Amino acid sequence: MLTSSVIASSLPTYPFIHATGEATLSMRPDLGEIDFELTELSADPEMTFSMLEKASAEVITFLASQGLSSDDIEAADIKRFVSDVEYADATDAPKKFRLLRNFHIVIRDLQKWNMIIAGLLAKPFVGNFSVNFGRSDMDKIQNDLVIMATTNAKDNAKRLAQGLSVRLGIVGAVSQSPLKSISTLLGLDGAIKREEQAVQHKPTTKDFYVPTWLKYKQNVDVVFRIKP
Repeated sequence: MLTSSVIASSLPTYPFIHATGEATLSMRPDLGEIDFELTELSADPEMTFSMLEKASAEVITFLASQGLSSDDIEAADIKRFVSDVEYADATDAPKKFRLLRNFHIVIRDLQKWNMIIAGLLAKPFVGNFSVNFGRSDMDKIQNDLVIMATTNAKDNAKRLAQGLSVRLGIVGAVSQSPLKSISTLLGLDGAIKREEQAVQHKPTTKDFYVPTWLKYKQNVDVVFRIKP
């Protein structure tokens, strides 16, 4: 019965109970991802290109020495373009070029995290870091969250049914995306919208600190028929 489609805007033709289920999990990260650049501004792009090639080879050798596989190291081609700095200079100033190479790496052994960070920071031309943390078992986490959330929705619906002295029937509709406005669905004025909440796959940090916990959350909306 699980579907990601939103419940139709028209009301069901049968009596129903709408219930929301929530689930959260706090997990320790088991992998980290780093995006960084090798970059330099130069009036001699050919010489700088060779320097960046050499620095890139040193970075890749260093990462391999820390146990990173080639599949976990992505290096883009070196780009060369005219820097915006050029337009701020006098017309007689030598033309400057920005040379740039983007890297994306995945660290699956976080015990090596600090050593890898320290090694990269010591390398020439390296900067502009972006760091994310996540889990290698996201499929299982998402499955567990959905099961927990739907169970919670069913429990909430049972309590509503008991309070109204009615019997809970079969499921009429399910949505992993929260309804934009249940008040509008019910034809009421002054609808209150609820923001959609999704699982955060890779929470971002502004520094190199490894978070102790990552919090994942999932909501589901379920419409149950009311038995006659």
